[in-house]
Amino acid sequence: MTVVAIDGPAGVGKSTVARRVAAELGVPYLDTGAMYRAVAWKALEDGLDPADESAMEELIGRIKFELRIREAEADVVVDGFAPGASLRTPRVDAATSRVAVHPRVRSWLVARQREFAAREGAVVEGRDIGTVVFPETRYKFYLDAPLEVRTERRLRQLGGLDADDRESLRRQIQARDKRDRQRRASPLRHDASYEMIDTSTGAADQIAARILASVRAAVAAAER
Repeated sequence: MTVVAIDGPAGVGKSTVARRVAAELGVPYLDTGAMYRAVAWKALEDGLDPADESAMEELIGRIKFELRIREAEADVVVDGFAPGASLRTPRVDAATSRVAVHPRVRSWLVARQREFAAREGAVVEGRDIGTVVFPETRYKFYLDAPLEVRTERRLRQLGGLDADDRESLRRQIQARDKRDRQRRASPLRHDASYEMIDTSTGAADQIAARILASVRAAVAAAER
């Protein structure tokens, strides 16, 4: 089983890069952030407070949560419905980091991430993939970029907003960074086992090529 772990904060281009790496390696791509987003989306749909730990624990105890492979990617399906683009709204953005701080929600989703990758390997992106979910993998990459670069990327994903919205989004990402790094359960971090990559200095294809070269070199070295 080959697992490539791609971690990093919001807006560094993890999804684009991870998709390209997965396609080249011929393994599925799993966006673990979409899994947390799906729980946050369902909480909002049901009128629940994402910050309410007991409510979130009750929620994961009653929903049917699936990962279905479609075109080599894992689609998240909740109670038979695939939220798709509904997971990428500013409202769900804001709720996701509140859901992600709850230890039982994290352990529940981590178990599903491991089950998925155990089938045939995967390129898995998130914030704790190489530190918590698959700490044993030898293929770990941490993507980062300055806050302003990440804000502009997220703006493009949302279709462009005005100056006031840009500043609001910048503050949102900054607050998300702080929550992710300071949460008790699986904080966003990296260690010496990661290859660090600044995504502000290259296009997605270049970043993907660098990761692929590192993975292939490690595989070749292990086979000697």
